Amino acid sequence: LFYWIHRALHTEYLYKTIHSVHHKYAAPLGIAAEYAHPLEVVGLGFATAAGPLLLRPHLLTLWVYLFVRCFQTVECHSGYDFPWSPRHWIPGYGGAEFHDHHHKTFTGNYASTFVWTDWVHGTDGLYRSQKAEEEAKAAKKLE
Repeated sequence: LFYWIHRALHTEYLYKTIHSVHHKYAAPLGIAAEYAHPLEVVGLGFATAAGPLLLRPHLLTLWVYLFVRCFQTVECHSGYDFPWSPRHWIPGYGGAEFHDHHHKTFTGNYASTFVWTDWVHGTDGLYRSQKAEEEAKAAKKLE
């Protein structure tokens, strides 16, 4: 749900009127993750709350989920690939590197946590090709 709402926010009208507030900070900054237009907060907040609303977890479980979700949002906007980032131990987790590309190019990499939604819908092509170029350059330097 988050992927689709975030991708919709990148359509011309919604980007110009709503989502551009969040993209005011192109350089990664953790707290900027929460800087957004009120309508974006409602829309993406609903996407975050949809699971707990449907599953109705225990209150403590809900608090832990919301804490982890907030941590994840700030971490992926931090600009740092921390050694403790879930990206290093959870397959398919995007993390800061993946989302930084989104803020540099303002397109693609719409997923909030797991990169498979971008892969399935082909919205990570530019990221993957640039990453492959960077890896090729790094390999040539080692030769």
